[in-house]
Amino acid sequence: MEIIRDFPPNIREINKRFRITPDTVFAYGDKLYNPIGLPIPQDLMVHEESHQKQQESYGVIEWWAMYLELPKFRLMQETEAYRNQYQFLKTVLNRKGRLSAINRLAEALSSELYGHLVSKKEAKELIDGE
Repeated sequence: MEIIRDFPPNIREINKRFRITPDTVFAYGDKLYNPIGLPIPQDLMVHEESHQKQQESYGVIEWWAMYLELPKFRLMQETEAYRNQYQFLKTVLNRKGRLSAINRLAEALSSELYGHLVSKKEAKELIDGE
């Protein structure tokens, strides 16, 4: 996945729907848009590569249209990406680190960024899958 220090082509549509933070990154096809150029941790790369694969299945433009307009679709796509991210983290973290990671990821999935689609407790259950 090529990393580009810029905003994705559909940033106007994204900004209409979400209040993004400066450190938000965006998968758009085979590119990862990283506007402020922060280092990308390996677990976040796993998350974004999940979106890349999802977009390959639907088509990039179609995926983004559904992602922006359909909350259930967005939740389904983010759940898969966060679950993949957490599965990766489970291979490199100890028990305490895993607990911290699941809390951090659940906080993100349940946040305003995605439209408060689920509670933090529900997000934990979705991500952990156990």
